[in-house]
Amino acid sequence: MNSILTGPPISPSDASSDIASPGIVPGDAGITGSLAPEERRRISTRLSAGLAGIGLLGLGTLLVRLEPDQWQVGELCRGLAAAIVGIPTLISGIRGVVTGDTRRATDQLVAIAILAAAATGDFVTATLIPLFLEIGRTFEERSSLGARATIDGIRALGARQAVKWSNGAEERVDPNTLKPGDEILVRPGERIAVDGTVLEGRAAVDQSAITGESLHEDVGPGSPVFAGTVALDGLLKIQVRGAGSDTVLGRVVQLLAEVERTSVPVLRLFEQRAGVWLPVVLTLAGTTLFFTRDLSRAIAMLVVAAPTALVVAGPAAVVAAMSVATRLRILIKSADFFERASDVDTLILDKTGTVTVGAPVVTEIRLVEGESEESLLAVAASCGFGSLHPVSRAVVAEALRRGIPSTPPKDLQERPGLGVVAMVGGHTAILGRRALLMDLGVVAGAADEGGVSQVWVAHNGRCLGNFVLRDQPRAEAREALAAMRALGIGRLILLTGDRAAAAREVGDALGMDEVVAEVLPAQKLEVVRAEQAAGRTVMMVGDGVNDALALGGSDVGVAIGAELNEVALGGADVALLGTDLGRLPRLIGLADITRRVIGQNVWLAFGLSVVLLTLAARGVLDPLKGALAQSVAVLVVVANSARILRFSNRGAAEPAAATSQPGDSSDSNRRVSPDSKTEDAGVAATGA
Repeated sequence: MNSILTGPPISPSDASSDIASPGIVPGDAGITGSLAPEERRRISTRLSAGLAGIGLLGLGTLLVRLEPDQWQVGELCRGLAAAIVGIPTLISGIRGVVTGDTRRATDQLVAIAILAAAATGDFVTATLIPLFLEIGRTFEERSSLGARATIDGIRALGARQAVKWSNGAEERVDPNTLKPGDEILVRPGERIAVDGTVLEGRAAVDQSAITGESLHEDVGPGSPVFAGTVALDGLLKIQVRGAGSDTVLGRVVQLLAEVERTSVPVLRLFEQRAGVWLPVVLTLAGTTLFFTRDLSRAIAMLVVAAPTALVVAGPAAVVAAMSVATRLRILIKSADFFERASDVDTLILDKTGTVTVGAPVVTEIRLVEGESEESLLAVAASCGFGSLHPVSRAVVAEALRRGIPSTPPKDLQERPGLGVVAMVGGHTAILGRRALLMDLGVVAGAADEGGVSQVWVAHNGRCLGNFVLRDQPRAEAREALAAMRALGIGRLILLTGDRAAAAREVGDALGMDEVVAEVLPAQKLEVVRAEQAAGRTVMMVGDGVNDALALGGSDVGVAIGAELNEVALGGADVALLGTDLGRLPRLIGLADITRRVIGQNVWLAFGLSVVLLTLAARGVLDPLKGALAQSVAVLVVVANSARILRFSNRGAAEPAAATSQPGDSSDSNRRVSPDSKTEDAGVAATGA
């Protein structure tokens, strides 16, 4: 290793510039996490129009009510508010009629509502209808913005520069210019810029962002390393295997962009059922006018048929659900989630940091005959006192838990990838791998077991024993997964980049149906797609960059601990702020209830429209009474949606439907039906 230390030193400023690369994939500048100028202008225009409309509507209402002699000015303000907010929707609706674009069905329905309300002088309704539509669209757009944020976050893990080693000298280069076979140097604390193989040196490498492995990987000659990981100690000489887009990190960016491009948004339930309403309403109004020659009846029919209640059917329920989710510290990024989550039958969970704590803990102490736990812990704690390695910290924490103080050692030396050697009580003490003890002439016991991490302790040339460390399942994990099964999730899969033996141990403890171990991010996505190809609806739960692809490619992606990992958050539909898995069944329960209420709202809106249309056609309702009846219909839908607010942290108070709704024989009904035995389990599952 002496030969690679002869180059010029690297300044701290240069070292810091290695991190937070804005881009790691050459030629891919078109993929960006920020909004394009056109998108910013469109959002700014919509926001400005909405604020102006609300302001004018409020001003006009105040003038009409507080200054009766100024009612004309008040009505003018209301009319301007309706025009500012409604004209874009009217234009879109007209384009839909001209082009036959079925995706503009909602705009066509809302345009009819605006025109009918404005024709009767109800400018309040004409203003509020398109505003409700914009609220719903905001939820839809957050999904694509989240995917872009994910790509940006992943790119930030790349290194801006690499230290190329060539002809006995160092040279700072762009990692994208490196080719297979080139050699680079990585010093302690630096981020590795390429995928490659270690040629010389040893170090502990934090590669949790790529593999999800919570225990830092000790690498040496012949070990593979990945771009985006961090060398914690030791100097490494690495031969390049892939750089830029040819790294695991680069492929994650490319595949995530592909997932975003190929994903098809799910149409809202009410929009699907309202698509035929426009021609039906126009036909009925025209027929009534033809036979009765009464224009007032035809106008009244248009007023009561305006889909005001339909427009709020989805957003009103979603807003109520979002309020509940906020109380539960759950961030829902897309309204489509409520429709898809109710169909989930397969749950895939990342292991490290998701169902496990994410850090090693001492689970067992194995003593050499004649030794005591107190002496073993005292020596180990002293050795680990000055080390930041996660294993050392776990040993020190165990000693403190048992009331054994850790005293600072003398002449502490860290052996990268092997352990710690120090002077304790005037004698040499060792805390590290079995290989370190053997190298220093200490006879140790049996070789390390697969699936667990062992750290050995020796003092004064004698082996005292070893610690067994594991990344243990979270305390609430088993109960939460049992609750998910009770809610109708029939298949549970544990997915991890960790070793197979460790993964199987956790999977068996949690009752998993299948365990898939030692997989990289792209392979995780393949597992998700294989389940989808088998006809299953997949929810993926993860917490790291290595899960972002699978989160984006699943039917429902849930990021856990999202306050700490914005990359995973960006690729997910939902984020659980914190690490409590007990909120997973509450999330499913909330989705089930919300979807059911949206279905009820749609049928309530259609049913009330049919009744009101009949009354208007018979002349019972004039246009003004029809507008009042429409307001009542909206209040009924909003009141039905407000029952979602009864869902709490202690359980879901399911809004019981008066009657079963046609076409709602979905899995969500099976979960929350009052007559179903699974409802009790579902409500219990959503409880504390």
